[in-house]
Amino acid sequence: MSVPTAKVLVPPPTPTPRGAEWASALAAALDRIGRSVWRGLEAAGNARADRELKRLAVQYAHRPELTQTFRDAMHRAAMHRDSQH
Repeated sequence: MSVPTAKVLVPPPTPTPRGAEWASALAAALDRIGRSVWRGLEAAGNARADRELKRLAVQYAHRPELTQTFRDAMHRAAMHRDSQH
């Protein structure tokens, strides 16, 4: 009496291509670099805005209501930056 046999073929595991690993690492590195550059640009812009508001407050010191408006703007901007972090 013969018994039918069945062969089960299991494919070998497919390794992740090295190119995909490299691309993934590159994408992560570019993301970190991009975020760092963006933070630097934001910091530079915020510093410039603060300098300009201070300069305007000094320039218009003879108009107290306007000077107070500039100082209030500086305060609001600082509070907004603090709330973002």
